[in-house]
Amino acid sequence: MSLLLAAAAIAGGTLLAIGLAPLAFSRLAVFRAVYRLYVFVVRGTPLLVLALLVFYALPALDLRTGPYIAGTLVLIMYVGALFAEVFRGGVLAIPRPQWESARSLGLPPLAKFRKVIAPLVTRYTLPPYVNVCVMTVKASSVLSIISVWELTLAAREIIERTFAVFTILGMAAALYFIMCFGIDRVGRRLERHLMLKGFVGDRA
Repeated sequence: MSLLLAAAAIAGGTLLAIGLAPLAFSRLAVFRAVYRLYVFVVRGTPLLVLALLVFYALPALDLRTGPYIAGTLVLIMYVGALFAEVFRGGVLAIPRPQWESARSLGLPPLAKFRKVIAPLVTRYTLPPYVNVCVMTVKASSVLSIISVWELTLAAREIIERTFAVFTILGMAAALYFIMCFGIDRVGRRLERHLMLKGFVGDRA
């Protein structure tokens, strides 16, 4: 369940970040302010507090969603803010000559995005993107506070029955490590694959 929650949060957070990141570069100050406010509030609020706020706020709005939907929404909101900053950093890292070259070629916006922005942003953001994905798996453990049955809550329930604290927690830690290590390996393999296509440079 932890891996499923993380996967849903990564997918939803990526889509949210794709929608948020352009606001950071908008010519309208109000859009830039909305972006900064969202990122500042979400990143500045502890995930535990954010989970409790969303979990209790939804029923107050007559939205009976249950802990799993509420927990997934919390992770999407949180991860989306982190991904948006990753994407913003990737765009800012594009060298000025690349922008000037794209403008001098007279590329239309879609072609400019596909041939210039996307490859360079992928190059600069893939390692931090994978790091956020790994962090998302570990962050899913916080959702046990709102009764989302994931690895941490399952471990707590087993400990209450068996009192084998160190054994169960050790097994839970090992499972978290396996999930995080697997994501890291997939990320590195993706880097090598994109490197062959010229999308990313070699990792230092």
